[in-house]
Formats: sequence, structure tokens, C-alpha cells
Amino acid sequence: MHVEFSKRADGGSLALIDRGDGVTLRLRSYERTGDVPHDAVHFLGERALGITDGLWGSIRAGALFESLEVVGGRLRHDRRQRSDAVRKANAVRLMLAETVVGVLQQSVDRDGPATKAALDAAWGITGTGPSPFTTDQAASAVQELRTLRDRWRRLGPGDTIPYDWPPDRRRR
Repeated sequence: MHVEFSKRADGGSLALIDRGDGVTLRLRSYERTGDVPHDAVHFLGERALGITDGLWGSIRAGALFESLEVVGGRLRHDRRQRSDAVRKANAVRLMLAETVVGVLQQSVDRDGPATKAALDAAWGITGTGPSPFTTDQAASAVQELRTLRDRWRRLGPGDTIPYDWPPDRRRR
């Protein structure tokens, strides 16, 4: 899946998503509060932490959300049933992703670290015991988000920031 983030005129963000199955979607972000678009924090955070069935993994698997608009291709005839099934199967991980992304968003907005303790606390909302996330994963996510923040601040009208889900390891 290929995703390109861009700025809206009102300061919010858009993500143009080529899902890889012939369908192109546009995700409109609701917020404008952080230094980095919330949906991009989800993208990079979920990717760095290995959350494959959070927001972005769910979109790739066919989940539909209110903020998604189909802009190209044809959805499957059973799209509603497929979306409901993916969202139900991933419900706990979607909630986990939201809480973990909150930790990462605060780390970037406040220029602080995403600590293992903070990730463990977020994990505790949906799981038991210590989180499976490592300090290295958290540091990697925050570093990627700081890089994105710098790019986002310089992003001009019509410019995009592209990413792949999952990451294409051959490009690195």
C-alpha cells in the first residue's frame, strides 16, 4: 500500500492511499492540534512498533472508516461486510494503536522521549503485563516522527510525503 500525506489549506492533513488492490482512498484527518498529522503518527508509529492490525493494517485489509473517501477504483461487492469483519477482528489492536499513538504524539509535540514506561501504561489499557514494545522501537518511532515533523513544517502546497505500508525494505 502506498500513502502520500499532504497539507490541506486549513492546516489539516490528507492522505492519498493506493491500497494495492485497484482502490484509491483519501483519508481526511480531523485534527490540527499537533506538530505532525495524527494519521501520520499512526502510520509511522504503528509501522515502527510492528502493529500490523491497527489503523493502517486495517485499511489495507479493507476496513472503511467515516473519514475515508473512495476516489478511484471499485470496492468489492461485500465491502461493508468485509470492513465490519476487519474492524471487529482488529478492535482491540485499533484501541491499542490509538493509545500508543497518543504517547508518541505527546513525545514529538513536547520534544521528549517515548519511554518504555509510557508505552507499558498505554499497553495496559488493552493488554496485561509489560508491553511487547522495546525502548529501541519507541526511539525509532520518535526519531522518524521528528524527521516527519521537520519535513511537514517545510511542506508546500501540492507537495506530498510518501510512505509504503509495510515498508519496502528493498528501497533502504
